Amino acid sequence: MNQPCSLTVIVPTYNRSGYVRECLVALQRSGVPDLEIIVSDDGSTDDTREVVAATNPEAKYLWQPNSGTPATARNAAFAVSRGRYVGFLDCDDEWLPDAPARAVRFLDAHPEVDALFAESRMGNPQEGYVSWIESAGQEAFFRLPHSEPEPGFRVLECGPFFRRMAVRNPVFIGATIVRREAFAAIGGFNPQLCGAADWELWLRMAHRFTWAYMAEPLAKYTRHLDNMSSNHDKMIAEFVQSLRNVLAKCALSPSDRRFMRAQLRTHLFSHAYLAYDRGDIAEARKRFWRSVRAGDVRPATLALATFCTLPGALARRVRRLKHTAAPGGRV
Repeated sequence: MNQPCSLTVIVPTYNRSGYVRECLVALQRSGVPDLEIIVSDDGSTDDTREVVAATNPEAKYLWQPNSGTPATARNAAFAVSRGRYVGFLDCDDEWLPDAPARAVRFLDAHPEVDALFAESRMGNPQEGYVSWIESAGQEAFFRLPHSEPEPGFRVLECGPFFRRMAVRNPVFIGATIVRREAFAAIGGFNPQLCGAADWELWLRMAHRFTWAYMAEPLAKYTRHLDNMSSNHDKMIAEFVQSLRNVLAKCALSPSDRRFMRAQLRTHLFSHAYLAYDRGDIAEARKRFWRSVRAGDVRPATLALATFCTLPGALARRVRRLKHTAAPGGRV
């Protein structure tokens, strides 16, 4: 029987062997003496297996047919992991030296905390790196109610953190470490989601469990053109589905349920406007009426939904005229 260890890091990948090599080299500086590394390969056809064996022979390599979603690869790796805690690091990101070990020590000393996320550095070698939380406009996060059991750590009050998470996600998956029992109890990542699978999981966990924040950066997030979050339309569609999932799965208080429904209406409108803005009137019509059915009866929403019921060619012609006449060339 496999002996437990303190921390497992799960690295999902697909045809990115060069990134995997750099990620594994950086993990050698984690400071965790019994770190378990699982590279969860979602059907790669490149030399990822050979790179893992050559770079870190002690790392576990788990291959599965391509599912198209990192959530499936992460869940599969968790099923064979041994860590008391588990972290999730995309292969194009890195953990910073010794920070994971400090996070583990904090969790060991504070059993009331179920999950921890840390500050991160976001950017790339060409443009440099900035604070993850500050770059995302997260000033409101620092005003949330909390306690400070140790310098550099905050234990967050559950309700306000859950609602803040619903408005804007401050948590970078690569800088997150959770207790094994909490991850198992919540049911893992939703395999029907791709880019928003982490946010949906954090929402479900924030509703039920206690989170802490570590001010020291734990990870480095590399921005490049093929990051999944660059597909804005798909991401908003997944935000909508994530909020619907939380509303269906979590035993929310009446006030939290109203709050989440308001957030859902915000994302439904944004998703509809994206289709309208690119001139896809038929799709915009479906999306605007979906927003109305969810309770968005603002005059602007009703007006756009009604406008999109015009025949497609006529609606596009009217929209082009308005677009030309509007100040700044846009309506």
